[in-house]
Amino acid sequence: MTATVAAPTAQDGAAAAVPLRRNRNFTLLWGGSAAAMLGLATADIAYPLVILAMTGSPLRAGLFATVQLVATVLATLPVGQLMDRHDRRRMLLVSESLRLLAGAGVATAHFAGVLTVWQLLATAALLGAIQPFAGARTLMIRQVVAPEQVPDALTREQLRNHACELTGPPLGGALFAVSRALPFVFAAVSSVVSLLSVLFLRVPESALRADGGRNAGGGKPEGGVLLGIKTILRDPVMRATALSLCLVNVAGYPIFLSLVVRLRDQHAASGTTGLVVAAAAAGGLAGTPLVKPLLRALRPGWVLIVACVVFALTNFGMTFFADPWADAVFLAASGAAIPSAVVMVNVLILQAVPDEQRGRTAAALEMFLLVGIPAGTLAASVALQWLSPTATLLGLSLVMSVAVLYAASQRALRDAQWPEAARDA
Repeated sequence: MTATVAAPTAQDGAAAAVPLRRNRNFTLLWGGSAAAMLGLATADIAYPLVILAMTGSPLRAGLFATVQLVATVLATLPVGQLMDRHDRRRMLLVSESLRLLAGAGVATAHFAGVLTVWQLLATAALLGAIQPFAGARTLMIRQVVAPEQVPDALTREQLRNHACELTGPPLGGALFAVSRALPFVFAAVSSVVSLLSVLFLRVPESALRADGGRNAGGGKPEGGVLLGIKTILRDPVMRATALSLCLVNVAGYPIFLSLVVRLRDQHAASGTTGLVVAAAAAGGLAGTPLVKPLLRALRPGWVLIVACVVFALTNFGMTFFADPWADAVFLAASGAAIPSAVVMVNVLILQAVPDEQRGRTAAALEMFLLVGIPAGTLAASVALQWLSPTATLLGLSLVMSVAVLYAASQRALRDAQWPEAARDA
């Protein structure tokens, strides 16, 4: 591949250009994913709260997210290979069934009075291991929509994601206040809805297999489990995109921890802290309508570069304006840049890579994104132990500036072009 994104092949035109609102399979994929994500967002806030209530230990509460993240990192590449080898619909059925069992198991154990921290940590490992299977839905979009509809479909995915991120945590907190088990009951019910949506999909068998049935004997896919990493490192556009976003995540995720600590030091009410953190998701919702005009106005590399600039400027804003409502405004502005960047990345994966390699390539990209999170979080945690939150935010802002400089310095990224179908969407 070259720095210019490859144009879609004739096979990409297999899906008829039915309007998305009347596309039954897309509606099922979108609705099922919405149910799954809302259940996850609702339960994710409750897991550490349950552990805190049981043990009073913030360290043990933090272990849940750590175990979940480590399991996701370890499972990402193998799951990517599975998505290139087997029926993606069946993998979704298996993963949603396991998610259902996880939520129902925690709720049942709580009602029976036998819930333990070890069960919760085992649940974290299970949820983390099956998380990469959610990518099968995004990869299946290409089989159910026309190529020129892919950017619009991905934009609707971003709208759904940010809506779930915005509503899930307060819903989980409200349910937890009624009963500690209710968030997990809700997560189990949402998994049932997601499972049914996958069951009702009507996609041709040849489309469900990434290799179009060429690997029906179950042989090893060409290139092996590391093919996705090799694909990204060989392609200058994908390599620059992956490394830029890795740096963004190194500096981006610890921002929330730094703000929470600073708000605590400022004696801000818990409700104020919640509103500040939720501002990023609100900004994501507001930024979703900007995706289509930005994708038309800018080349793909410049979409990413502009997003990095916005991230850096808002980080510096939060550093020097130590006010909760200013923090909320800057987080919302930062969140507004996320949908366009995410759609840009997914269009590159969906349009530039052969379908039989997309699972592994998408998994490798996810691996690059995930690697930066624990490194940045650990560094920020150490800094917060010895420095002020504002000093920590300054350091994170400087790291984000490095991401801007790196992305802007990559000629391949600056010169990259949209696929014809994406440009004309």
